[in-house]
Amino acid sequence: MTTTIMGTPRTLLRVVALGALLMSGALAGCAPQPQTKKEIQQVDDQDKAERAAVEQEIQRLYDEATALVADTWPTAPERSWGTGCGDYADGTPSESWNIFNQYYGPTKSSTEETAERVAKMWTDYGFPTKMVEDNKIYPPRKVVSYPPYLTGVREDGFAIVFTIGENYADFQGYSRCAPQDPDDPRLPKNW
Repeated sequence: MTTTIMGTPRTLLRVVALGALLMSGALAGCAPQPQTKKEIQQVDDQDKAERAAVEQEIQRLYDEATALVADTWPTAPERSWGTGCGDYADGTPSESWNIFNQYYGPTKSSTEETAERVAKMWTDYGFPTKMVEDNKIYPPRKVVSYPPYLTGVREDGFAIVFTIGENYADFQGYSRCAPQDPDDPRLPKNW
């Protein structure tokens, strides 16, 4: 004869199964729920920034980092407003000011010294960063990145990456998201 607390073994099994079901339901309710496509594409309204200000911020970071490498870079940087920011909660489209450039040639200082100086400068500006090495790319490079290397961009779209190696350097920057210019000639409504 089997002795049970609740009377019969079948009743005990039902209580345990019900408890497990309730526990899994409670845990599922605590887990983050999948976002809708619209929610994923939204940028918080409080993150709205002025177009001129975000453009100027990225330009300053570019100018100061590249000046540590060489007095002039042989090619002009690629600059453009880019997509990828999504829309604000109120439906306003937004975009990011992007800069990219590469340098080939001798540098003012060693790769490590230049990378450390860029890291200190960006940290002083409020973008805490440190130099890391990436030996998986060729040629191997010192990398300074905010947010940390290979982690993407901040929620507001901002990211800066500086790499330097033997006779090589590059800068890539993405500004905070800003409202799209309604008069932009790239928009189909303005063609």
